[in-house]
Amino acid sequence: MIAQEPTLRVGVPALLQSKVSTATFACEVHSDYLRPAYLPWKDLAAAVMVLRSANIVRAVNKRIAESVKSYGVENVYVIPSVYVKMDVFKSTKPPKERGPVILSASRLVPQKGLELLLNAVRLLLRDFPKLDVRVVGEGPEKARLMGLAKTLGVDSAVRFYGWVDQDELVRHYNDAAVFVCTSYHEGGPRTVFEAAACLTPTVSTPVGMVVEALKDGESVLIVKERSPELLAEKIADLLSNPVRRAEIAERAREVVVKEFEWEKSVQRYAEQIRKLVTMTRH
Repeated sequence: MIAQEPTLRVGVPALLQSKVSTATFACEVHSDYLRPAYLPWKDLAAAVMVLRSANIVRAVNKRIAESVKSYGVENVYVIPSVYVKMDVFKSTKPPKERGPVILSASRLVPQKGLELLLNAVRLLLRDFPKLDVRVVGEGPEKARLMGLAKTLGVDSAVRFYGWVDQDELVRHYNDAAVFVCTSYHEGGPRTVFEAAACLTPTVSTPVGMVVEALKDGESVLIVKERSPELLAEKIADLLSNPVRRAEIAERAREVVVKEFEWEKSVQRYAEQIRKLVTMTRH
């Protein structure tokens, strides 16, 4: 029995079902949200109870694993959840030939922190007046973000595309000179690695697998503080330097090919879960 999250809606019913069926119970944690700042205390208490009751806890990165362990949870294992289909997510336009296009793709929720990007766009427009900023995704933050873009005077440069199909997403990745992740916490995110497969370099906050798999200054540019000025500086570095852009993109893609190619990653996940289940039965 595998619960995708230790929440009241998912984790508790899965735990109860595992008790009834006497199945091995595995619980997964896909983002670093197990904190009072992100969860009401009742939800956090329920999540900790579920995790402590699990035979196996899968954290999708090291930071999440440490957060889970801090609640006295044992049997915590790190198994990434980044899977990229290299035959789908691939480069169709060389990085050096791309225009001043910035892409963000995510659910539009507070966790993603997209106000940071919008404030950086206001600064970038001074040097890049033809800037094209594309926000792909839907969510409860959309109306607020659109309003913020208008308040900041960047609504003519920022377009909200909503959800798009896979082919259109690949097109956006290939149009973009820079992919941007402004999240407060993440498991991956997978989008950073899909962008890398399309030879699109990323500027990101220090979250998830971005800082564990990629190296700042070599295969990604990391914004270590939530500063619009710093984010704008990092983005401008890539927009104005096609050679550096291409070099970072190539190194990031090498990481994806080695570590996160779809079949290889799925097989690794299956083998590790099978091994862990066998261990718990002895």
